[in-house]
Amino acid sequence: MNKLLVPLLLVFSLSIFAQEEDHQFNQQNFNVGSSKVTKEELYANTYLPDTTANAFYIFESGYSEIEDGRDFHLFTNYEAKIKILNKDGYGEANITIPLYKGGNVPEKIHDLKATTYYLDGSTIRSRVLSESKIFTEEKGKYEYVKFTFPDVQPGAVLVYSYRLESPYIFNFHTWWFQEDIPKAFSRYETEIPANYNYNIVKMGELELDQNDADIKKNCFYGGQSQNAGDCITTIYAMKEIPAFIEEDYLTSKYNYISRIEYELTQVTMLDGYERKYTKEWKDVDREFKTDKGIGKQLKKDRLVKELLPEEIASQDNDLEKAKAIYSFVRENYKWNGNYRIFDDMNIKDLIEDHTGNVSSVNILLHNFYNNEGFKVYPVISATRNAGFPKKIIPVLSDFNYLFVLLEVDGKEYKLDATDEFVEFGQLPFRALNQYGRKLDFDTESSWIDITPEGFSKIAYRDSLIVKEDGTSILKSNQTFGGYHASSARKKIREASEDEQILKGLNDIRDSYELISLDYENEKNTSEELIVNYEIKNSSQKINDRIYLNPFTFLFWKENPFKLEERKYPIDFGFKDVYSSSILVETPENYEIVELPEQEMFSLPNGVAKIQFITQKADDHHLYVRLRVIFSEAMYNSGYYPYLKEFMDKLVNLQNQSVIVLKEKIDNLAEN
Repeated sequence: MNKLLVPLLLVFSLSIFAQEEDHQFNQQNFNVGSSKVTKEELYANTYLPDTTANAFYIFESGYSEIEDGRDFHLFTNYEAKIKILNKDGYGEANITIPLYKGGNVPEKIHDLKATTYYLDGSTIRSRVLSESKIFTEEKGKYEYVKFTFPDVQPGAVLVYSYRLESPYIFNFHTWWFQEDIPKAFSRYETEIPANYNYNIVKMGELELDQNDADIKKNCFYGGQSQNAGDCITTIYAMKEIPAFIEEDYLTSKYNYISRIEYELTQVTMLDGYERKYTKEWKDVDREFKTDKGIGKQLKKDRLVKELLPEEIASQDNDLEKAKAIYSFVRENYKWNGNYRIFDDMNIKDLIEDHTGNVSSVNILLHNFYNNEGFKVYPVISATRNAGFPKKIIPVLSDFNYLFVLLEVDGKEYKLDATDEFVEFGQLPFRALNQYGRKLDFDTESSWIDITPEGFSKIAYRDSLIVKEDGTSILKSNQTFGGYHASSARKKIREASEDEQILKGLNDIRDSYELISLDYENEKNTSEELIVNYEIKNSSQKINDRIYLNPFTFLFWKENPFKLEERKYPIDFGFKDVYSSSILVETPENYEIVELPEQEMFSLPNGVAKIQFITQKADDHHLYVRLRVIFSEAMYNSGYYPYLKEFMDKLVNLQNQSVIVLKEKIDNLAEN
């Protein structure tokens, strides 16, 4: 994530946007300066920067200001112009505007207008949205204003605008430059009283084309003072903004969608009164230590004193005892699937019901360790799909997860007792979200890295016996370690038959017949999972030749990376190693006439490697070895074209590697 702090009190202008530049969208004569619709826009049938687009924003603009007076409400004027290119873009005609109503005063929308423009021959026609077609829907703390543009058709241009009134100046309007369709131009202007201090953060990797700030004199009256205060005016703009398309190996899209976010830290009224809105971490630490939620539950060691079996409690405080405590909690107290780490959390209820949310289970684990004299800390974090917690200022709503950091013999172990499939010292995959906040009430809290250090692995050891009719019998011994083991164990538990296990754990290249399957250590997470198969493959014989692909099991059936460009990191979550070692035995009356070429391939700086080797042992035995290493858990977007090529290479190696066997001539003569 490219995270750039934009200072609010910026008194100089830095503008690198020039609208007269000859860019592709201007070559199409689009009016990117206003919501006025032109004939050129209505005639257009494609968007040159993204010819795959079904719809796109021609123009989008917003303006936010805090109006002086008694209420000091935040007002945002919004307008947008959207081009519908074909029927697949009709979904963009359905508009939803969220209004927060969680407080005493709900947000309001004023002057909502929407018009569809289209061509009737060469004449521009328009259809205005009727107020009777505007609906509201309440859900939780929000009210959603919804409508659909009338008379939508391919080529139409949709224009809408409204004025949003909000009493929640703490949650200043977030401006989303990037959405699921491209935008030719998007601009956001603000006018904020200089005595309102906001942290302003640009999220995402896309660069601003305009970033201007200036001071407007005598623009705001507040408090009891009769003197006018100054305002800071800003303009942020981007052009040719690509659509944000979600692809595999992404944590949360909200970590990377390009936008401008605001967080109010303090207001100094013109009469000198100061009000702070944002706390520091030392304030949060103090509250955690004394509050009735996490802080109170962390002190309930007395509740666990009689619960730990004597055979565990009597052990010395070493790693084996730590593992025994971990196993005891995991086996006896279950996670109910809820997060809400600051709510619905009570250790006493968990002990009675043997089930609770993620924080109660792991705080119980913490209290067992603490009661036995181990050095242990709670860590608050967020799941992968919840986005990264903000580091600059504490926003507790960013956190939805809690686990334990245990120190034994000078080594740290990250522990989570809510997942029966992970090993000691391994967090569930859902928790691999880069970093968390360790709560240390004796000194101060601090950020810790939660990226796994070791490699997870899949290793195949195959014996492939080829028959004269071109069929083959495969005996495969497969070993799963780390996160691949925890994922495989879960799939085995959920499967009801062997065929489901086979398909759940593997991508299989060709048709096959499963003869047998067995596995070891499916419940013992301290050992690697082992799965054994015996499989009959279909015939690959054509005339006097057998065309044999030695790979029955594929690491990837197809390349997961399909975008032309990806502007966010590739996050696998953990480092990986894959290996396949295959011994091929050929029929006596066949000779080996062709082998796949050996190949070595690596990414820049050696951060991922492919090693493919084929080698004859004798006239009827050969070895095929494939080893793939991803030595990073996350790759920045600059590696995307290289990873895309890397995965193409890997998929092709497994799908297109062919060994050719030819029936011997003297044998044919006898027949």
